[in-house]
Order: sequence, then structure tokens, then C-alpha cells
Amino acid sequence: MKSRRTAAVVVAVSALTAAGCTAAGEASNPSGGGGSLTVLVAADGGQNYDPQTNAAPSSGEFMMPVFDTLLKEDAQGALSAGLATAWKYSPDGTTLTLTLRGGVTFQDRTPFDAAAVKSNIERGKTNPKSVIGGQLGAIGSVDVPDPATVVLHLKSAAGSLLGFFAGPAGMMGSPKAWPNANYATHPVGTGPWQVSDSSQPGSDMVYTAYQGYWNPSVQKVPTIHVRVGAESTFVPGLTGQSVQAVMLTGAPTDGKTLSAAGLPVADSGLSYLHLLYLNKSGVFADPKVREAVSLAVDRKTICDSLLGGACTVTAQPVQPKSWAYDSALAAPTPDVNRAKALLAEAGHPGGISFTAVVSSAGTQLQTELTAIQQMLAKAGITMTISPMPVAQLLPTLDAGKAQAYYSVNTGGADPAIPLATMSAPAYNPGGYHDPALTSALAAADAATTPAARATAYQKVSAAYQDSAFNVVILNQNLQYATAKGVSGVSARDPLVLDTSAASVS
Repeated sequence: MKSRRTAAVVVAVSALTAAGCTAAGEASNPSGGGGSLTVLVAADGGQNYDPQTNAAPSSGEFMMPVFDTLLKEDAQGALSAGLATAWKYSPDGTTLTLTLRGGVTFQDRTPFDAAAVKSNIERGKTNPKSVIGGQLGAIGSVDVPDPATVVLHLKSAAGSLLGFFAGPAGMMGSPKAWPNANYATHPVGTGPWQVSDSSQPGSDMVYTAYQGYWNPSVQKVPTIHVRVGAESTFVPGLTGQSVQAVMLTGAPTDGKTLSAAGLPVADSGLSYLHLLYLNKSGVFADPKVREAVSLAVDRKTICDSLLGGACTVTAQPVQPKSWAYDSALAAPTPDVNRAKALLAEAGHPGGISFTAVVSSAGTQLQTELTAIQQMLAKAGITMTISPMPVAQLLPTLDAGKAQAYYSVNTGGADPAIPLATMSAPAYNPGGYHDPALTSALAAADAATTPAARATAYQKVSAAYQDSAFNVVILNQNLQYATAKGVSGVSARDPLVLDTSAASVS
């Protein structure tokens, strides 16, 4: 079967031994043996690791050990089996039937079956805190003819639905565990590792191999730690042998430093779009004002001066290596005079003022935002910068206390995922819609073949850029490094070091 499928996260892996209690279902003898892994991240993901209620980019590494997805998708958009082993649209496109993998259980030992999938979809659609409701909006109802079969009845064209099932919307949680008071920090999925009682949310999440996992061959380490730490500790930790792998989102020279020390450094090929999310319920409701901001930013200077040229200048909402990227669509050329003229046409001849929030967890984004602040000032745009903890960023934007949020979009297995995230209520206060973009997105959702989807999403990128829906600055070309004795670590969207096949000797 052939078919298709975006707060900075910084990752490192080090040898540690799990401490604390051992929960029921934890494996005492994972298939590969070897030392434990520690994943070190710059932000705590808002201390919410429920994929249905948290869209923060920094949450992905905390979710990865716990959850499988219904489907998987590679960088070329080809789908493969996950928790679903087969999928088929009806000839008229009104139903989608999923065949589920047998012998799978949640980490609380309850069965993973069609009823559980139905419950997950209904929760994702109806939970007031859901961040994936829009992704599931095309689903009208769900039938469960037998434990291994799910039939989705669709209200509208849903060519992007399979791609969504390769991301957070496809991460299946245990319905039995949802009422747990600590579910946000101790989620229960079907993945290779489960949350340990020894976890300390906000500083050190501990995951132990789940003894009942359906594919024990991937459990080559007994324990994974996901710890929060300063970016400045990543490279010294790797060279000092306390860290075994790191995603290099810090200083642009870190890769050269590690390579010179004899450590392997590789390109990640991941989405790491730096952008200003805009609250379009205020001054940014006017597309001329948004375009003025976009034209006032010199993207190439930021890339060359602050990131050592290790980036691609772009204003598109998908990263340059995506099959949906339009290489012929150039980013806007900086034009301060045109920016001033647009502000005057929008009724702001004296310029505008607004506040932008940014994560206080690291320094790189704050440095970039300071450079953008200076560029905007030349066009009569005064931007006040307000660093704050990850958990406060989106609520501040949504409440209108800030009109912009500078962050990164870490993509997704399918371009439909970051685009859905960018237009979701959390990132789009007030539910702003641009007519041309809305039309292009609808056409993309209706496309089902790889060629048709690629063409449709290129039109989405054009509409997104033309409307300056948000102001994309660049895509940073990230690298990651590993220590000697570590194998099987890879990078994948949405910006995680995949340790599902990792081993330490």
C-alpha cells in the first residue's frame, strides 16, 4: 500500500542508571542490553506530555518514548504501518477504514483495540483543551465493527488525515488512565517505554522499558531519562563523556568544536523554522501591517551573522527539505521604505508598537529577536521583548497581553501537521482566517495522491507567505553529535533524537 504522510528542543543522551521505584510492567531485561540513555532538553515542554492537549514544540522528546502512532511517514511522504497495519479510503472518499495491529496493550495492561481508537478520536475532537481538534474535524463519526477494525465516516475530504495519524493525532493514550490526576506528566501509551514513578516533572523524566511491548527488539536500553538543562552544558557534557548525543541548537560553532574533538557530527535534516507567531485579533489583523513586519526583517543578515550561515532563508511554513516545499518561491526582499508605506496605508503613519514574548529557557532565540527588534525599529515598528517560561508563552499570546511570540516550529511527519498547528486556536487567537489561505488549505486537504498533495501544498505556502499569516524568518540547518559507543540514534521530525533503536556499549 502506498500513501503519504511542525520553543526549542535540544537533545542529549548520556549513560545513567535509573533510580527509584520500579513500576509494574517495567522490563528487567530489554533485548539489547547496554547502558541507559539520558535525553537533555532546554525546556520542560510546559510539563504537559499529553499529545492531545499540548502543542509546545519542546514537548516532543517527552512524548516519544511513551507513544506509538497509528501510522509512520518518512521524509518523502511515504506511509508505513504503525499501530494500524492497513488503511483504505472508500472509492467515494467518504470513509476511511483502519486495520489495527494485534497483540498490543497500553502500559497499564489494558488492550489497545478499535474501541480505544474511537475513544481517542472522540476525546481529541471534544476535549476543550484539545490542540488536535482541527486535525480531526473531517471525522463525523466512528464505527467499531470488530476489535481490529475502525471505520471513520468523513464529513469532508480528508487527504491529510493519514498524515495527521503519523503525528500527535495518531498517538494513542489509554482511556483508563485519562482520569488520573497526574496524566499530563505521567501519560500512558503503547510505546516501548513507560513513565517511571521516580520521574521528577520539570527536571528529570524517567522512562523504563515496558515489559509488555509488542516489539521488544527496539528496547536496547533499560532506561531513558529526559532531563532539563541549560544549552551551555550540552557540548561540555558530550566532550566530558557524561553526555552521549546532542541536538546542536546552541552556538553555530558547536558542530565544529565537537568534530575537532573527534566526535561524529551529522546533519539532522529536520524542521526548525524560526518565526513570529502573530495575534491577529489586534493590530496584526491587517495584512498590510503583517507584511510591513515581514519586509522590515533582513533574514539573510540574521542567518549569516547569528547562525553562521547554517540556515535557509525562507518565508514558507514548511522546511526546505520537505516534499511540499516550493524551491521557486523566494522569501521577501528586505524593503524598509515599502514597510513604512504599508504602515501608512494601514492608518499607522507614525508606526506601531507591540510586545513579543520568547522563551527564557535559552539565549539563541532571544539574541535573534533582539536583532529583529533593531531591524523593525528602522521601519518605525517598536517591539518590546518579554522573555518568560514556556508554560506562560501561549497563554500570554492568547490573552492579548503580547501580540507576537518568537519561537521555532519543529514540523511534523507531514506538512499538514505544522500548518494545522499554526492555525489552531493556541497559535491563532481569535481564529483569524485569510480567505486565500483557507481556500488553499481546503484544496490541500482534498488532495490524496502524492503529486496532487505536493502541488496543493506549494499553493498553500504561496498563500501563507503572501498573507504574512505569520512571519517566518528562516529554517536552521541543525546538526547532532554522538559519543563513541553509541549507535542507533537518529533524528526525526518533530525535532527529536529517536532513541528507539539506540544502544550504548
